[in-house]
Amino acid sequence: MNERTEAGDSPVRLAVIAERLGGERHDLLVDATAGSDSNNGATPATAWQTLAKVNATTFQPGNALCFKAGGSWTGALAPKGSGSAAAPIVVDQFGTGNKPRVVAGSSDLQPLLLQNVQYWEINNLELTNNKSAPGDYRGISVRGRDVGKLTHIYIRNCFVHDVTGVVNWIGGDTADNAPGVTFQTGWDNSKKTGGIVFDTTVPDIHNPPATATVLNDILVENSSIVNTSFAGIVVKQYTGDGTDSAGNTIAVHTGWGSRTSRTDAHFTPHTNIVIRDNYLSQADTAYGCDAIYLTDARHALVDHNVVYKAGTSGIETYSSDDVVVQRNEVHDTERKAGGADFNGIDADITTTGVVIQYNFVHDNGDGILLCQCGSNFGDVQVRYNVITSNSRYQIYLHSVRGTTADVYNNTVYNDSSNYLIYGYGSNLLASYTLRDNALYSTRDNATITESPTIQYSNNFYGGATLTVPTSDAAAVQGDPLFQAPDITGPYGTPQSGPQLQTAYGFRVQAGSPLIDAGTATADNGGRDYAGTPLYVGSPDIGAFEYTPRG
Repeated sequence: MNERTEAGDSPVRLAVIAERLGGERHDLLVDATAGSDSNNGATPATAWQTLAKVNATTFQPGNALCFKAGGSWTGALAPKGSGSAAAPIVVDQFGTGNKPRVVAGSSDLQPLLLQNVQYWEINNLELTNNKSAPGDYRGISVRGRDVGKLTHIYIRNCFVHDVTGVVNWIGGDTADNAPGVTFQTGWDNSKKTGGIVFDTTVPDIHNPPATATVLNDILVENSSIVNTSFAGIVVKQYTGDGTDSAGNTIAVHTGWGSRTSRTDAHFTPHTNIVIRDNYLSQADTAYGCDAIYLTDARHALVDHNVVYKAGTSGIETYSSDDVVVQRNEVHDTERKAGGADFNGIDADITTTGVVIQYNFVHDNGDGILLCQCGSNFGDVQVRYNVITSNSRYQIYLHSVRGTTADVYNNTVYNDSSNYLIYGYGSNLLASYTLRDNALYSTRDNATITESPTIQYSNNFYGGATLTVPTSDAAAVQGDPLFQAPDITGPYGTPQSGPQLQTAYGFRVQAGSPLIDAGTATADNGGRDYAGTPLYVGSPDIGAFEYTPRG
């Protein structure tokens, strides 16, 4: 991870400049103070000056658009043209110093807009959009509109911060509306503001085109997204569900972002998405809700991010398929802006093929929420995570009949709540399997919800007095012999990345009843929380495989 003030030329930009300067001109340089729009932009001495000059240019494959380090521009960068698979267009800095800074002007909805373009790579920019009141604002907006597939949008080493986006909720009660927060806005009018937003629109919401617009090959990495609302990063497809500007109801589900079944052919999500090695914090905005809102996505990886003080959900998957959420540290999620939840990670409605693994989820309201509550299909695996010190429920079961959740080999440590595993009512009609988990509580009689739909098997129950579920005929009890269960820090920063090793104190010592007491799983991911190959001898219970020390 790189902080926003990292000095120097990036390797990407240096390689581009070294290859191209002095030959056929492909680079266009922009200098806010010493440049001039009457220049040709080919060298630092003949750089352009303004965003208006950039926006009037149609870029070609192989171009590199480089802004002077330490420079600042006010307005909206909205370049035109597309690169190619062999020669993407690269945006970067030249010179040494702070990242070039683009500040949205008073009438700008975002400081950077990429609309109907592809094969762009954005590197080393600082972007901000801080208005006096919340509105329809973003830091980076990547938008497709009636063009079919758009491929290859990469965002690296950027600092996106202080975006005062309005919070629009899909449903809820309009009686709870507040300044900057509105309920009952429908799908397409909701949850599309924030730091970096990937979205699609249509020319006419009453007569949408037959062919979906899809964003493919999305990458956000090594970036800091701080104090942006509604979200830090959003991926969202057009659905056709809500009202138009006149308040008229739009025909429901005329778009491509909703699914009525696991195999719904009309569902056309965005594809091949990677969000990794980022730092996301909403600590200093009252309007920050989801840090990562991954919806209408297929084949996605959310890997090795730090998420701090989100509101509602740290990482949420919604109406998505084939998603891996792994090696993230998600902590201190809190309720904000009228949100109902405050969880670390949420596998939500109509989400299939989700794997949540190797994450350190601590000090949130709820640790992991399984909320397959809006349809009769969906499945998730939750394995080899460390879930600890969440103030309400460590694992929250909230799914409906027809959905499945396989929860195994997690270490769950409760020292902040009267609940370990919790669910209620009709949302316990899903098929839940909880097996080979290490469940530990420092509080007596912490609730472990039972239901005919929940199968507990071969879990460890330890710490204070706990009621072992009647379905767990192979329960293991005793002292787990954790090495040093102290998770007071260090925690992840923009520079360090997630501090997953802080949870290593939940590894066990020789003689622990968790050792060799687990059951084998064929498709187990191949490693434990710490990266140890599975299995070392017989399987163990919990997130760590015991490795004897010679």
